[in-house]
Amino acid sequence: MSSTKTSVVQSERLFPNTRGSSEKTVPLSLLDATTVNFSPTSAVWLIERPTVGSKFDVVEHLRCALQVALDAYPQWCGHVKAITSLDNATVESHFPPHARRFGRAYVHYGTPQDPGVEFIQATSSLTLDDLCPLSRPALWDRQSSPLGELVSSTSLINALRPAPTNESSISPPGLSFQVTKLACGGFTLGIKSTHPLADITALVQFLKDWAWVSREILSNHASPAVSSQTTSVFEPGLLDSSARGDINADEPDTALVQQAADLPLHRFDWWAQCPERPKPAIPDAFHGQDLPPVGKPMPWSEWDTSAPVSHYVAHFTHEQMKTILKEATKGSTSSDFRISQHDAVLAHVWASIIRARNLQNDPNPVHCDLTYGLRPILKLGEGFIGSPIIIINAEMNGNEMPTTTSKTTGDESKLYTVARRIRETINAVQKPGALGAHLHSVAYEKSPQRIWQAFLGRRHILVTTWARAGVYDIDFGLHHASTGIRYAQSVMPNLDGIVMIQEAPPSNLTNVPAPKSWTENGVDVSIHICAEDMDRLVQDPLLFP
Repeated sequence: MSSTKTSVVQSERLFPNTRGSSEKTVPLSLLDATTVNFSPTSAVWLIERPTVGSKFDVVEHLRCALQVALDAYPQWCGHVKAITSLDNATVESHFPPHARRFGRAYVHYGTPQDPGVEFIQATSSLTLDDLCPLSRPALWDRQSSPLGELVSSTSLINALRPAPTNESSISPPGLSFQVTKLACGGFTLGIKSTHPLADITALVQFLKDWAWVSREILSNHASPAVSSQTTSVFEPGLLDSSARGDINADEPDTALVQQAADLPLHRFDWWAQCPERPKPAIPDAFHGQDLPPVGKPMPWSEWDTSAPVSHYVAHFTHEQMKTILKEATKGSTSSDFRISQHDAVLAHVWASIIRARNLQNDPNPVHCDLTYGLRPILKLGEGFIGSPIIIINAEMNGNEMPTTTSKTTGDESKLYTVARRIRETINAVQKPGALGAHLHSVAYEKSPQRIWQAFLGRRHILVTTWARAGVYDIDFGLHHASTGIRYAQSVMPNLDGIVMIQEAPPSNLTNVPAPKSWTENGVDVSIHICAEDMDRLVQDPLLFP
């Protein structure tokens, strides 16, 4: 693809249309705090030319609607901070004791110093067809994709790091929105959020509220009240209340900590020394303390960070998904737990990556580190705002994976054993009390950011899923009989092992009924792996059934 020509026209900070009169400080949840050092939640939507009028200013319209939508999300316009002292008696004294421990994150908003959210207007010489042709191959090379340029390059706030100010002495924002006008008349909407404020489910919830405001304005409703119709809930304490035991006590319940340790979750210790990292980054507050390891050292020897990485999107049709599911359930019985379509496609892709890495005969463990949302199991509701996620470890030996010569053994396929392991792992964290024990354990970590539940490199994939997130269900009212969304894609670091699963876009944008299944239009899987391994993956005869 030719070099892109994306230019920023204007950058500004926006605030709620109705500014609150009271200052607020709210502790974020235990799990929000664990995501402080995660990469931002980031995505781009590619949207067709609006059909609401030739003189319609889409950027100004979206800007005005955004300010109204922010009325229901004032915390996003404030500061994201963290407890950086071990003397919890002197910090945020109105917080419960567990929220005053080192590393716990909180939001502070409703002040004249609020940084607001960033809003960028940009233009590009690219067209939608440059970014996403209407007809694209089943294996789509995204290595040279310019989508990253359609998201703001501004660094977002990190609660644990000193907040650098810009030339106007304004602190970094927690969220950034970029609307880029394309040469064809279409536009892109790029969003990124610091992870403690929002995962993809929270961002889509906000986008639906923003879209509702947009439709109301287009319907000549002068003052849409988003707070009266949104289903969003910003109550981080709801999640913390799911922790078992007394998380405000001085000492943890050792039985609950042990129960948490038995869950299928990695415990990689950022503070543990290893040959590749002889001087771990231990926060200043803990210098001089005896800090025995609380997990395994990071396995840096398994990850060649200097190796080039390739990025492809693999598209599986609805019929191919049926075939994959059939193979992944060959061997299950009515008494077994149900293998889902997501289990099946994840098992299929994981096995394909293992073959590409030449680990299919390896007797040692390989890992599928799966980001798992907890809204349903904790009964938080889909409108819960934050990042209620954990990363679970589905683990097998490389030689248990299907190979190009694998045969069905009896009535059981090798792909079924992989899908079953994924489902068993998910079920293990869903057992009564399991997550409550995990939350109890997190509450007593020296720092919520110390333990890492995933890794990258040769023996790991780190999977994010947008299945059922509703990324194609956002209607700003700018198009007749459709949402106008041609494509939506995450923007993630190009690192060895990053995988993202989502529903594919509808093939016809006009008068499209709601799909009966998230796989009805097929499934897109974004894969980042070492270039040498990717060369083998794209030639794998088993990748597409």
